[in-house]
Amino acid sequence: MQPAKTSDELAEMYPNLEPWQRDELEVWHRGWITKIMTGDVTSEEYNAAVPPHPDPHHPEDDG
Repeated sequence: MQPAKTSDELAEMYPNLEPWQRDELEVWHRGWITKIMTGDVTSEEYNAAVPPHPDPHHPEDDG
């Protein structure tokens, strides 16, 4: 699995979110990725999940 995004990377990806929201979103995504890698959930379940904050990069969120 790739390393966690830095604060600067998250700020670039999510300029409209507060730093704590960016951190929560990163933790949320990483949790789902771990579950996908371990076979606990499918990518379809991840795609259908609702992120804790607006995320234009999430498949189900049109931004």
